[in-house]
Amino acid sequence: MAIIIFGAQSLMVKKQVKKFLMETFPNQNRYDVTYLNSKDISEGNIIDECQQMSLSCENKVVVIENSNFLTAERIKDKMNFSDDLLEYLKNENEFAKLIFTVIYDKKLDSRNSIVKYIKEKGKIIECKDLKDSDWEIYVAKYFEKRSINITKDAIKEICNRCNGDLNVFINEVNKLLLYKMNNITVKDVDLIITKPLEENIFDILNKLLHNKKTSAISIYRDLVLQKVEPVVLISIISTTLTYLDRILFLNNSHYSYAQIAKETNSNLFRVMVTLREFKDVNVNLIHDTLDKLYELDKTIKHNSIDRFYGFELFLLNF
Repeated sequence: MAIIIFGAQSLMVKKQVKKFLMETFPNQNRYDVTYLNSKDISEGNIIDECQQMSLSCENKVVVIENSNFLTAERIKDKMNFSDDLLEYLKNENEFAKLIFTVIYDKKLDSRNSIVKYIKEKGKIIECKDLKDSDWEIYVAKYFEKRSINITKDAIKEICNRCNGDLNVFINEVNKLLLYKMNNITVKDVDLIITKPLEENIFDILNKLLHNKKTSAISIYRDLVLQKVEPVVLISIISTTLTYLDRILFLNNSHYSYAQIAKETNSNLFRVMVTLREFKDVNVNLIHDTLDKLYELDKTIKHNSIDRFYGFELFLLNF
């Protein structure tokens, strides 16, 4: 029986693979596991690997990672497959378990012949992402299981900085626990866990739009030390301002927070924070700033000005 395990978080998918193996071989300490990346192989490699008997134990597992050929996503180096793989699935080696893993935040391609067959004859497991409202509960339980005291403010700040990414959470919390093993406060989080780039840019915009240029420049200089390129900042700030312009338009058109979130394909919390911080911003200022960023980007790309100096000048003249 072949299975597909998919989800947006790679760590959750890996944990599910491990869980499946433990459930499939509950009384066996040994089974042969082979990991193959679909980007580097052909369907013939998959079939050959599944048909070969294991030399070390009776059962074997073949895990095909990054199986994006099971999605409708258009990507380079996507593995091509024919009816041969489907034919193997219909007559698979009973001693080989075939697992396809997909890191994907959308649904699988329901028209794909492999997906159709496994849905009918095999098993498809979706690793659902945590909802925004569940993150604080998850983080609190993570520390509670380890008997570590942590303040509510610290939990909230960790959630903000990890931005819904489980891999980032695990990596950053491991750094935090190397620094301090108990009684963790928001000051500890602020010192150890790096803010995501988008949050730093949000802070820059917040300072600029509230006439706090000195603070905005200070944040920018910290980002320069982190080797963040000005053209990246220009791109993200422009996207954020366009989003803000859309949010303000919908809010002035008397849309509810939930309706705005749906229209802009963003979460409710982001809408609420954006309107709380920028509700009174003049839309003409947003449009003027977008024009200036466009000109700055063009000037930098034509090598007419040093990119770091040019961006700092933009902040000074805001």
